[in-house]
Formats: sequence, structure tokens, C-alpha cells
Amino acid sequence: MTIRVLIVDAKAERSRALDQALVEAGFEVMTTVDESEDLYTVMERLQPDAVIVDAALPSRDTLEHLGQLGRRFPKPMIMLAEEETPELTQQAAQAGVSAYVVDSVMPALVRSMINVAVTSFEAHRALKGELTRTQESLAQRRAIDRAKALIMENRTCGEDAAYQYLRTTAMNRRMTIHELAQELLAATGKKS
Repeated sequence: MTIRVLIVDAKAERSRALDQALVEAGFEVMTTVDESEDLYTVMERLQPDAVIVDAALPSRDTLEHLGQLGRRFPKPMIMLAEEETPELTQQAAQAGVSAYVVDSVMPALVRSMINVAVTSFEAHRALKGELTRTQESLAQRRAIDRAKALIMENRTCGEDAAYQYLRTTAMNRRMTIHELAQELLAATGKKS
């Protein structure tokens, strides 16, 4: 599968070399857009696999805009710049930039840079998804435990009996145990 790349650059002449290097490296350059264009519309319309921002010296506004863009359209973002400072690198990382490169662009460098950025981005996204699922699972478990405690208190029964009551009631009402637990907790004014 060919990786489709969107180039964002205020100066088209500067990005010609980048465009050529990307094509030589085997990538499909979808288009080059000016950073002042509506990037949200462009991202929604083109759905690129990666975004390369070519900026001589990215401003804080540019980095904040990239951060917002990355949250709405999670894609690997690679920034090419002429200068690098620790503060700028840190701001780029906080904005969600996958790679920050300060150097001339050669096809071999571009290929490895984009491949590493895409692979790293996908691994990071998978970890975030797993973390979210784990957090949701723990929250559900806490709600079920609170509902069991409530049932144990109201019915003066043990934990196993409270769980069986939850399970049977949930099955009879065609809902998950977690949904029933939340309903019980909401009815008693307890937080889930």
C-alpha cells in the first residue's frame, strides 16, 4: 500500500524538493497546501495517511493549530524545519508531531522518516486505545462492585449471592451487568 502524504507549506517553491523526494521514495503526494488554507476541510476531503509540515521556523500558533488538527484527524505529522531549539522540539512533541526533522531532505531519509513516524504513530494509537479500554473496564468493575455492596447491604447476603442477583436480573432484563449496576446506583443516588 502506498502511503498518501499531504504537504503543508507556506512557500510552494520550498516544497518542490520535498515533493520530488517523496515521489522518488515511493510515496503519493496528494497535494501541497498553504498553512493559511482550511486544513480541516482539506484533511476531511483527502484523508491522507501522513502530513508533512514544511516550515522555516514554526510559530507557536502553527504548533497549536497542528495540535488541534491532530486531535480532530489523528494522523502522523512530520515537521521539517530549518532550526531546532529544545523549546521548539518540546512544543512540537506536545502538539502531537510524530517527527521533527532539521536537515535537507533526501529520498532515503524521507522514506525512513515517514515509515518510522507512521509505525510509531500507529503503535502509540494502539496503546492509547488499549489504555482507554482498560480504564473503561476498571470503571465498569468499580460500578459493579459498588452495586454488589449495595445489594449485600440491602439484602443482607454475601458477595456471591449479590453477584448472582445482579447477573440473573441483568439477563432477565436483557442488559449488561454494568448497565444494571449503573441503574441501581443511579436509583440510590450513588456515583458509579
